[in-house]
Amino acid sequence: MFKRILLLVDSTEAMGAATSAAVSLAKLCRAEMVALSVVDTETLRELLTYKIMVAEEMEEYEEQLSTSGRRQLALVEELAKKEKIGVTSIHKKGSIHAVVLAQQAASQADLIVLSGFRPSVIKRDLLAKEKQLILDEATCPVMVVKKK
Repeated sequence: MFKRILLLVDSTEAMGAATSAAVSLAKLCRAEMVALSVVDTETLRELLTYKIMVAEEMEEYEEQLSTSGRRQLALVEELAKKEKIGVTSIHKKGSIHAVVLAQQAASQADLIVLSGFRPSVIKRDLLAKEKQLILDEATCPVMVVKKK
């Protein structure tokens, strides 16, 4: 059914459920996984442009986001390896939806897995907005996994 599953790794409450679902599906389909963490530098640049953050704060925050993303990737790798699922971890920077869609094409993933979000908060939740853009623009199926 699926040969390569792309999991967007983030720090939301539903991430654990999304990871479990992606690993279970990969195991069932004998698929490979690509775990992708993205530091949203587009939003950080906007915050700098509107002077909500100064450059030093932005650099420090970006580093914290990178560290958190790498830690999340390590947890996904650990779970996938326990289940004997091949997993490639990728950490990138940029606009979340643009990076996810580009990575999906580059890795030839035939499914994208996202942690759940509430469409009603898209106007004020930037991650939810990025996830909605992925749903709107993806050329392959997208599975959204809500928190259990």
